[in-house]
Amino acid sequence: MNSFPAFFESISIFFSTDPSLLLIQVLMIAAACIIVFLVLFATRDILLRTSSLPYQIFCIVLVAALPVVGFLLYLLIRPVRTTAERRLEQKLDKFFAINHKKVPEKKKS
Repeated sequence: MNSFPAFFESISIFFSTDPSLLLIQVLMIAAACIIVFLVLFATRDILLRTSSLPYQIFCIVLVAALPVVGFLLYLLIRPVRTTAERRLEQKLDKFFAINHKKVPEKKKS
């Protein structure tokens, strides 16, 4: 149990003892975590939505270069559906097109 406080003492070397500087340091760490999250989320999302490598790179660089604004722009320009959703929609359209041709229409009298 004695090693746990020693761990915090070793980390506390990197932080200021001044409360205002400590606040700035903590806010910068929080902002960095948010930026990393946005870039990773956009990367995962764009890889699921398109197979176009230039478009994927453009979107990732957009979010990385302009973290918050770039992420909002990414949400505007990203494809509506994922590739899996598009494939499922194509299969369903094909299925319903085939089944629609097989079912004879009833004649109205």
